[in-house]
Amino acid sequence: MKVNKAKLAENRAALIGAAARLLKQKGFEGAGVVEISATAGLTQGAFYGQFSNKSALAAEACRQDLASGYEEWSQKRGTSDNDALAYIEHYLRREHVEDLAGGCPMASYSSEIVRQDDDVALAFTEGADKMIGLMEAALAERMSPEAARSKALFLTAALAGVIAMTRATGKADRALADEMLRAALREAGLLTQAPPLTH
Repeated sequence: MKVNKAKLAENRAALIGAAARLLKQKGFEGAGVVEISATAGLTQGAFYGQFSNKSALAAEACRQDLASGYEEWSQKRGTSDNDALAYIEHYLRREHVEDLAGGCPMASYSSEIVRQDDDVALAFTEGADKMIGLMEAALAERMSPEAARSKALFLTAALAGVIAMTRATGKADRALADEMLRAALREAGLLTQAPPLTH
């Protein structure tokens, strides 16, 4: 039976969504085609009708997952007098730490990208660069373009690292993980302030 275009698009979206969740939960090696297809409610045949291999799906899942994160951050724009701080406070929530499947792909994927195909690495890098740009634009409202760029690069990398480290330590020592999260929120927030003027 021929599948219409709408159904094909629906199947593709289901596979991408399932992959995005499972890749973050189980890692690139832990999530296989069989499980991704089953989670999407589809067969392996349907999978291979959409993607040539798991790497092709991983690249698309990574791309769309980061695009969703960008949109989520974008919605915070203009919600306070310090957009960069609003991003940070939204990102460094305990709920985000605990939401492995639905959380930030930068925190989940970054340690694995180096072992993936070039297409996956490119999708990740392009998405991360857009997130850096969003932070940079917010910071540029409060400081020089040079300072905004430098801090945006650092903060974007640091925030993803904080989530990864908080998850890693929290399994054995919740108090340490919470202390790390509070410290990160405090110190990252300070970086959003305009540097003092020099004369």
